[in-house]
Amino acid sequence: MQYQTFRGADVQEALTAVKAALGPDAVIESTRHISNGRQGGFSQSFVEITAARPQGTKAAWPFSTDINRTAPAPARTTRTRVNPFQTTRDTGREQDTQGTTTVLGPSVHDLEREMVALRTMLEELNAKRSPKDRALALLYASGIDGHVAKELVHNLGKAGRNPSALRGAIVERLRARLRIVPNLIAQSKRQVIVCVGPTGAGKTTTLAKLAARARLDFGRSVAVISLDTFRVGAIEQWQRYSRLIGTPFSVARNEADFERALVGSTAELVLVDTSGRHVADTDETWPLVRCLPSVTKHELHVLVVLPAFLRGRDAEHVSRSYADVRPSGSVITKLDETSEVGGVMQAILTGDVPLAYTCHGPRVPEDIREGDADFLIQYLLPSDA
Repeated sequence: MQYQTFRGADVQEALTAVKAALGPDAVIESTRHISNGRQGGFSQSFVEITAARPQGTKAAWPFSTDINRTAPAPARTTRTRVNPFQTTRDTGREQDTQGTTTVLGPSVHDLEREMVALRTMLEELNAKRSPKDRALALLYASGIDGHVAKELVHNLGKAGRNPSALRGAIVERLRARLRIVPNLIAQSKRQVIVCVGPTGAGKTTTLAKLAARARLDFGRSVAVISLDTFRVGAIEQWQRYSRLIGTPFSVARNEADFERALVGSTAELVLVDTSGRHVADTDETWPLVRCLPSVTKHELHVLVVLPAFLRGRDAEHVSRSYADVRPSGSVITKLDETSEVGGVMQAILTGDVPLAYTCHGPRVPEDIREGDADFLIQYLLPSDA
């Protein structure tokens, strides 16, 4: 018998190849599972079946039902076929027990060497670029682009001769431009803090964290007013938070309700929740603009809440859409959901809106910290990158 070797991702695939070549009555000599011995993403395995055509049968030429011809018996010679799997690390060939040699594709070891070579080439090409181009590439990779990136790399001079100096120069420029709002809830004065931002940005959770921190860490009296009467479950969510934190809670559907709740509150700190703003919203569906003039006896702070995963242009668009309520600070939320914060950083720098707080998880009140330029810059441009 003339044995041949067939391979497939599993037994069924290998058997299909056997039957296609030798017919349904093929004689199976052996079946084995083969692995390249690697772990994780480099792991590969397949099934190999050695089979032959039954003795006494003849192979008909394809499409020749009317001609009594038989295919010539295959010569016992070396058979070559490309296979993406490799059973040995150092050679590109393997030989079975019948002496059949299969020429395989590149091994994982070869691919690793090629990746190292490509990485070296890229590093050499990068070293030949000007400091400005390298700095722009670094900022683009972190999510900052457009005119902000160009301003940050303008006239770098000799500062960008090596990667460490290049990063240091960009860090210093970011630190100089990024303004920070002192911890608002730590200040002993009557305040109204309003959170605005797109739906799902984390406004309610941010305010709940601020309320709990103000009560527990600084012993301040806190009250909450919600203008979000459209989101399903928003009021019930605040009622639960208020019971847990021990703060008064009011719902305002219009400016009259808001003014009445504000005047009637004796709390030092009044937190105001709002719904996400949409293009079709009117003064009736988003009344904050008409409510803010009622804030006369409190220091007013409007914080725009930006999810960390927003791209630069989207984050800038969000910030501009709340320009009429004059944000005095920003909050970056959901830092735990992305590794790239350049987009929101770009929006903060473009709108010149100081950073007030960052949030890095859903826990109340643990996952919030006051604005910290070095923390955010390290998140943007890790020193070990």
